Amino acid sequence: MNSDSRTEEQKFADERAIRALHGQVLEAWGAGDGETFAAPFGDDALFIGFDGSVMRGRQEIAATHQEVFDRWMRGTRLVEERTDVRFVDPDVAIVHALGGTVLRGKSQPTPERDSIQTLVAVRDARGWSFVAFQNTRIRPIGAGAVSALLWLVPDKLWRLYFRLSKTAPRKVAGLDETGQ
Repeated sequence: MNSDSRTEEQKFADERAIRALHGQVLEAWGAGDGETFAAPFGDDALFIGFDGSVMRGRQEIAATHQEVFDRWMRGTRLVEERTDVRFVDPDVAIVHALGGTVLRGKSQPTPERDSIQTLVAVRDARGWSFVAFQNTRIRPIGAGAVSALLWLVPDKLWRLYFRLSKTAPRKVAGLDETGQ
């Protein structure tokens, strides 16, 4: 890790810029605009959705999300509960965001869609962009018997699906053998 010679003012400005990028993602979701949603991501960004789907690069992120907005998530919006930004280098930050989805016609997020996202922001000559994104739904398995069942029953259904389709999710996830 490099030493950080930025002033407090520079650190604050960098954090503000990263938070503004994240805000752009949230606003674009609400507008149902795939291009604007993907704009804060780098040309070669790796985006992993809540379902394990893998998108590579801004163009694929934009196209996939436009389809999501048009087909399934029209009129929804994302809300931010909390966002933490931690610099691991003056030009690299890890962002952890906690939030949810407000469905069309509703005013509050639905708890079954609460998620934690991890993003990696990198600064280059053009400024800050996100180069990695991982979204995970919040589903604590250890909360009791009911939560354990909510994990185990769908797992059994997915197991059946993958047996019948003769696929394994880790083999079709879209990550190549170099781990990228």
